[in-house]
Formats: sequence, structure tokens, C-alpha cells
Amino acid sequence: MRNFNQKFKLRDSDRHIRLLYTLFLLLMLAGFAFSFFWAHSMTSLSPQGIADHYRGSDATFGEPMSFRELAEITHFHLFTMPVVFMILIHVMYLTSASHALKSAVTWAGLGGVILDLVSPWLISYVSPIFVATMLTGDTLMTVSFLVMMTVPLYEMWVLGQPLMGGKQPSNS
Repeated sequence: MRNFNQKFKLRDSDRHIRLLYTLFLLLMLAGFAFSFFWAHSMTSLSPQGIADHYRGSDATFGEPMSFRELAEITHFHLFTMPVVFMILIHVMYLTSASHALKSAVTWAGLGGVILDLVSPWLISYVSPIFVATMLTGDTLMTVSFLVMMTVPLYEMWVLGQPLMGGKQPSNS
């Protein structure tokens, strides 16, 4: 099977394509920032706050999240998160980054998505200890997203010289 990106690289694209990818990445950054803000407002991003969010708490008079609520959240996230990360990974694969880096962010991002999808169920029905699973998944997603955003932006706007432009990039 041929790799889809052997010919097209972001560095070779014209300014309009670069702008399109840049705007997409910046909108994804805004989405991640908003998600972070929302999660902080709901849970303070503390292990206890996350556990209370899913399991309920007498201190906050919060009810445990019902099966239906968990199913609704999972349903929505199961369709959106893999698509978002597939697009981000696709953009990353359009760069000249090493295969090792591409593989690492692919597995970290998708692994983080999987952990993030299963952890609410584990927290709610097994043990609050699985807050660590959620935080691990969120960390993997965040780090991989930052790499998948930074590398393409750097390659499109900082490196500048197209790979196919006739001159080889200097290695200094």
C-alpha cells in the first residue's frame, strides 16, 4: 500500500493552502482551549473534582452520572474525537517530520482518545482510581495535539523554502 503523502508536502503548498491548514489548526487550538476551560470549570481538573463529576458528591449535592448521560457523552465523543484526531494526524503526515515522530504522535493521540472514552465508565462503575486513566488520556491527547499543531505550522511558515523548489534545505 502506497503512503498517501509521498508527493504532497505542506512546505510545497501555495500560500492559500497553507492559510487553510493554519486556520484549521488555530480553530482546533481554540477548541482544545475551550475544552480545557470547560473541564476546569466543571472539575477544577483535580482528581477529586473529576471523580465527583462522574460519581456524584454529597459535598456538592451532585448526583452520579446516569448510564444514559454517560452513553450520550460517549456517543458524541466516539464520533467526533477520532475524526478530529484523524484529520490532525493527516496534517502531521503531510510534513517532513521523521516517521518515528509521526508514529509516536499517532499512537499517543489515538491512545489518549481511547483512554478518554473509557475512563468515565471506569470512574463511574469501577473505581475513582480510574481518574488517573482519564488524566493520562487527556495528557496524551494534549501533548500529541501540540506536536501535531506546532510541527506543521513551523514547516509551513518558518522553514518556508519548498522541498520541491529546486534547492535542498540546509542542514545547518
